[in-house]
Amino acid sequence: MTTIVDNSNNNKNTGLFVSLFKIMLWAFILIFLPQFLLGFVFSIFIGIQQGGSLATEADNARFLTTSVQLLLFLIAPLIFIPLLVKATNATGWAERFAFWAVKPVNRKETGKWLSIGLIYWLSSLLLGELLSLPPEQFMLDIKAAVNSFTMLMLALTTICIVVPIMEELTFRGWLYSKIKQTKLGDFGALIITTLSFTALHTQYNNAMTLMFIFALGLLLGGVRYKTQNTGYAILIHMLFNSLATLALFYFEI
Repeated sequence: MTTIVDNSNNNKNTGLFVSLFKIMLWAFILIFLPQFLLGFVFSIFIGIQQGGSLATEADNARFLTTSVQLLLFLIAPLIFIPLLVKATNATGWAERFAFWAVKPVNRKETGKWLSIGLIYWLSSLLLGELLSLPPEQFMLDIKAAVNSFTMLMLALTTICIVVPIMEELTFRGWLYSKIKQTKLGDFGALIITTLSFTALHTQYNNAMTLMFIFALGLLLGGVRYKTQNTGYAILIHMLFNSLATLALFYFEI
């Protein structure tokens, strides 16, 4: 008697794994390649300044100050946007914006979601005070670097506008939509984008702070799912970063 083995489930699982691997590889490229390329160009620039050789690791550590890193993040969209377009299977900007779920926002919904974002920020701030969480060193480095109006504008533009837009287009826009297309659906997209978003913020040393970031990722992903509009997630992220920056610069931490 011949036994027929059904390998359809194994094939489906293998196909899902391959799809997720390709998706996460592209996500890695979107997140890290712009900074890598800009850092490489900066190393070449330092080398030219020092006589024509590539900068050493020690040179990079000395010259790649907080202010320079902020500047690199500011110009990163010049590389990020073409990469995002390449990673999106679409024939025009209308299709791309639809895939990223970037749509117009209205005043009523904006007010509601920003209020929820404000409540979350205040709650995390209060809990942080109750737990006596120490300030993160990279935040103190940013505060120390802002010693002029120009540096203040650079920090505000980068932290409060550029970074939220890039991160939300990556996680709640492109990555969410790509994972949603697999059999994992919205739930899988919510969990994977939140975990990836949290893993990106390894500059936070305190485990409780990372829990706050994870909760923020769930909030942003939930807003993306509820509204089917990444625009609201971008606005909440901007608000969160703006309030955190305001607290950093104008309150004693």
